[in-house]
Amino acid sequence: MTPRLAILSGARAGAVEALPGAVASIGRHATCQVRLDPDRDPEVSTRHAVVQRKDGGWTVRDLGSVHGTYVNGTRISAEHPLNDGDVLRLGASGPELQFLLSDRAQVAEPSQAPATVQPAKPALSHQELSRILEEEQAGQLSRDMAAAARKRSLLRIVGVVTVAVVVVAVALTALRRMATKRAEEEYRLAQVARADSLMATVASLRVTVPAMRTSLDSARQAATRARAALDMPGLDSAITRQRDIAAAAAFNAEAVAAPSRAAVGLVVAQFADGSTVLATGFAVRRDGTGGVLLTSKIVAENALGEAPVQVLVLFPGVAQPLTARILASHATEDIALLRVQQRGGVPVVQGLGWKEPPVVAGKPVALIGFVPPIEQPADGNWQKATVASASTTGSAVLVAAGFISVDGWASPVGPGTPVIDGEGLVAGLVSSAAPSKGGRFYDAVPVKFALELLDRLQ
Repeated sequence: MTPRLAILSGARAGAVEALPGAVASIGRHATCQVRLDPDRDPEVSTRHAVVQRKDGGWTVRDLGSVHGTYVNGTRISAEHPLNDGDVLRLGASGPELQFLLSDRAQVAEPSQAPATVQPAKPALSHQELSRILEEEQAGQLSRDMAAAARKRSLLRIVGVVTVAVVVVAVALTALRRMATKRAEEEYRLAQVARADSLMATVASLRVTVPAMRTSLDSARQAATRARAALDMPGLDSAITRQRDIAAAAAFNAEAVAAPSRAAVGLVVAQFADGSTVLATGFAVRRDGTGGVLLTSKIVAENALGEAPVQVLVLFPGVAQPLTARILASHATEDIALLRVQQRGGVPVVQGLGWKEPPVVAGKPVALIGFVPPIEQPADGNWQKATVASASTTGSAVLVAAGFISVDGWASPVGPGTPVIDGEGLVAGLVSSAAPSKGGRFYDAVPVKFALELLDRLQ
């Protein structure tokens, strides 16, 4: 292993200096291989001693220092061999250094007392000192040249590796771009195939209701545009719309509404100013003396907040209208509760859909009510009037927490009309707000708000 000098005492005590070359000078000079502190090691000369590899071993030689060089306590005057573990001292009380050749040598403890001062021996001649310094400089130059060569070799390796990395990176980038383009083309072809398949599934759909046919044509045009642009979300939406229209066309509103038809009646509210307001109502609870109906709030109070002087309910097939009284009105929603008297009770709807959402957007619904405008008796006497309800198909266009938007497919629908889902459950009732989009779209109040009123009756 590389020989070392362990500094045992002095200003640099604890430091270990490796001796990589064949010659290593020791002293306070800046060019010395093993440099001692120039200020705090005063016994050390500028160039104090030199350690050399010689004839397979190592020697130490004093360079004419003022205070001398000691090996294991004895001052040397000539070249002296060094063994593993020998202790050098620079001056009788100067710093101690231990020469280490292997890991087996134990690092010595610094001496507690200075060495015995011994007389100086003849100093080196100028020629010998110059030769030693030249050897030391040659060794250092050789080490510097070797280090520079290693550095140049490393730089060449780094350059080659850098070029290789750049080439690989460029190749990988090109391959990645090619793979991306190929993947994009494959995706585009797959989307085209999917678009054609989707359009084929709805190409044969046919409807007879004019409003539905107009909407179906519009959805098909939207699908064609989306297919051309490969707008898959737009195409999916257009295809879904076509399927929803087809489902509405095939929906049997009569069959869905049949179990609840007898529970639906026409509510007639007569106010003190002589005005009459009409709405659809439907029974949701019954007992032995009558039942409770849900209807629009417009029959419970007029624009001035006045209650009607009389409320009648006309059920199809029932000879006489039933007198009703107002039980409650919702504070914010267009719904009210009525109570009618009828021995044995009244028919009720099949059920109320309390689930959330009350109906799925896009799904068809059945609407049961009385088609406006409703012709009033010429003499204003509703006691002898007869009415007939009608069923029609609608679609839940938009379903939110506070309302349902229903497409009536251009069939007129009156306020209070129940909106019945495919399972026959009432999901909401049409409000008195004016329809939009040419009389097709109606706002409906979700039936959950009726629960708030019904809870008050408990």
